[in-house]
Amino acid sequence: MDLIINELMAIQSKIVKYVPRRYKRYLFDRIEWNQRMLAITGGRGTGKTTLVLQYFLEEYNDVKKCLYISADNPLVMKKGLYEIISEYFKLFGECVIIDEIHKQKDWSNDMKVLYDAFPNKKFIILGSSKLGILNQKGDLSRRVMIYNLKSLSFREYLNLKYNIESDPFSLEEILSDHIRISSEILGKTERVIGLFHEFLNCGMYPFTLECNEEKYYIQLNNIIDKIIYEDVPTIKNIKSSSSIHLKKLIAFISMSKIPTLNVSSLCNEIGISKETLYVFLDLLERADLLNIIKPQKSTVRSIKNSKILFYSANMYYAIANEMWQHEVLKGNIRESFFVSQIKGLYPIFVSKEADFLIQSKNLKSLEFEIGGKSKSKKQIKNIKNGYILRDDIEIGVGNIIPLYLPGFLY
Repeated sequence: MDLIINELMAIQSKIVKYVPRRYKRYLFDRIEWNQRMLAITGGRGTGKTTLVLQYFLEEYNDVKKCLYISADNPLVMKKGLYEIISEYFKLFGECVIIDEIHKQKDWSNDMKVLYDAFPNKKFIILGSSKLGILNQKGDLSRRVMIYNLKSLSFREYLNLKYNIESDPFSLEEILSDHIRISSEILGKTERVIGLFHEFLNCGMYPFTLECNEEKYYIQLNNIIDKIIYEDVPTIKNIKSSSSIHLKKLIAFISMSKIPTLNVSSLCNEIGISKETLYVFLDLLERADLLNIIKPQKSTVRSIKNSKILFYSANMYYAIANEMWQHEVLKGNIRESFFVSQIKGLYPIFVSKEADFLIQSKNLKSLEFEIGGKSKSKKQIKNIKNGYILRDDIEIGVGNIIPLYLPGFLY
């Protein structure tokens, strides 16, 4: 047997011993695992590797049937994906799982050739950017089914950390029946507000189970560094000096009130051109570090009147508070949470009258204003389908809904 394959099998056998089995992320049951080529994208730390290894244990549980390969393993980088995978399939094997695939140069060409050369084999690939996969050479778009794994929902956090189980609800169900749903949740925990704020502080990634608050923020900052120094360069070839400007941009966003970011002042503050700013923002959004929400009729490149938020509300605490000892702005936290739970499930835009406009599945436009316990209905009083999402309330009334409820969408 090839020595590298033997070593990879040994590594996999050790890794799977520590894969948790009790809880599976929401995406597990939504994936059509029988597809010949799957791609699972998502931010670092969201649990992509755990998810596919849970599938391995459930479906194969045998390294001679399915091999896990981390593309950044020095042995793999030296020999190359094509050589290792073709050798594995010739010896035995039904499926390969390739993690950190964006670390391998021209990986898409290898995958295309392997896909065509082994028509009865399966490929599961993990990467940090959906666009990075679709934009690769080799025309993989016709062959691969792509899924995106989001950060934890509040519902998942309650289940994962406290064994508080609840079904997910659609946005339409939450809007029409929020009093019943809130009452049902409160019947399972009387600490829903406290647990929600805990989740906003340090609970949006599965590794929340493994560490205290201080270590959690260290891990988050490590993720940010990996995105800047490892992931971003694989999406676009940029100068090494750009990392300093990227860090300045991230620090600026973490301490700026939404939506008062001004392009000119931002460029002056960081010392970059407008064109470079647009490139940086695009890269950070594709790497799942930022969410950029635009007005409904905004052009592709324009960020005028857009809201630039962190992908996870936890990042504000990790960067602004932990690193810079700067007060975290509650408005940013609330809006970042709402966007993180909605984006990818429903089209979301910046509203002219309220904070956000969402296109529901029946194509009805819904508008949301987000605030604290005393948030008034003033800004939505002339909006037909307007709603207030209030923090620090357990149960709502009419079109006033607790902010934590969008955390039960998935």
